[in-house]
Amino acid sequence: MKRLLLIFFVMTLILVACSTDKNTSNQIKPNENEETTEENKVEYKPKKVKYYEIDLPEGKELSEIEKELLRKPGIYSGDQYNEEKVKRELDQLPGDLSSEEYLEELKYLLSEDYREEMETFINFDSTIDVDLERPDESIDIPTLKTAHYAILIDASGSMKELNGNKTRMEAAKEAVLEFAEMIPENATVSLRVYGHKGSGTPKDKDLSCGSTESYFNGTFEKDAFQEALDKVDGKGYTPIALALETVTEDIPEEIDEAVVYVVSDGIETCGGDPVTAAKELVESDVETVVNIIGFDVDNEGQKVLKEVAEAGNGEFTYVGSEQDLKKYLREQYEEIQRAWQEWKEEGKKQAIDLKEEKKKLAFDTKESMKEKANLEKERMKKAQQYLRGKYSDIPNHPTRTKLFSLVVNYGNEKWRYAVNVGNEYWKDSVREGNAEWQDIIREGNENIRETIQNKNEQ
Repeated sequence: MKRLLLIFFVMTLILVACSTDKNTSNQIKPNENEETTEENKVEYKPKKVKYYEIDLPEGKELSEIEKELLRKPGIYSGDQYNEEKVKRELDQLPGDLSSEEYLEELKYLLSEDYREEMETFINFDSTIDVDLERPDESIDIPTLKTAHYAILIDASGSMKELNGNKTRMEAAKEAVLEFAEMIPENATVSLRVYGHKGSGTPKDKDLSCGSTESYFNGTFEKDAFQEALDKVDGKGYTPIALALETVTEDIPEEIDEAVVYVVSDGIETCGGDPVTAAKELVESDVETVVNIIGFDVDNEGQKVLKEVAEAGNGEFTYVGSEQDLKKYLREQYEEIQRAWQEWKEEGKKQAIDLKEEKKKLAFDTKESMKEKANLEKERMKKAQQYLRGKYSDIPNHPTRTKLFSLVVNYGNEKWRYAVNVGNEYWKDSVREGNAEWQDIIREGNENIRETIQNKNEQ
């Protein structure tokens, strides 16, 4: 019996020993587990934010939202969006970030590209400026803006002959005075006489043919100009060539354009070559046009004077009487009137077209930015919901509390900027376009009324 008890005891010891060894071999050493955790822990480093650099208008400073809208796009923005890849990126994020840090990560992944819209808004110019040549810049007679007007008046003895109830000289003086009154305020005018010395007899021919003199030069003043005209009297011969050769003395150096008007009742009588003189004049540094107004000139004289005008890149106009001269001037006024009417209508059209262009640009840019802001916000909300689900067992986790409001506010701020700025530029474009339109109407009507008044005074 004792022998059986001894055998049972030994067997029991063996079984207990085996069981103890087995349990011991399955245990993980605490120190080994701790070492593995420390080795796998990665330090969080925020993403470096990059921004577009664009040229800013002088004096322009970017607001905080404008700086934010110039952030370079996220890696999954626009057409690059992939929900599964976004989730994988989110899975790599530490679980102990703040709400603001999570938002920055969402921006890095999902921010849209607003560069094009921002360049449009930041450099938007709502000014409507119709660049349309005005009629008085394109019509030589009676005005040519920013020019010098050189009037050469024939003082030969034949100008004393009657033309109706007035002498040719009297009628010419009246016409020249009215003409000078029409000259733009910023232009200058000169009055030069030729052939005014001597008696008109052969013995004084050399004196008369060598005579030309400036009686007036500067900004038009009626009294002073009238006084200069009063001194003109018909006496001698007709040195047209000499007058054209010396008229350059009357043209100010700073003037780029000059219009020369030669008033004469006949051809050159002093042996000069007015055709050559006219050619040399238009070939000078100053852009010059030579117009000839022939007063009661015979057929042969008309042919000669026409050649002079053609050589001077101008035109020859025959007037047989004071009434013809008045009619000629009225026709010029009517031409200007028509030109101003056309200018007004074309200006209106341009102003309206430019206004509509800028309105459309402001509206389209606003809508494009709104669309991107809404898309970005919805994608960020979806990403926030995914993070919220990951930490559903942590009630106060940042992804479950503050992050949602940060995402919504961020998207709404961009949306509001688009709406406010877009609407502002749209309104500015309307206001500027209407103002330019009204200015064109006003200027056109004023000039039309002025030409009608001047015509009626003839």
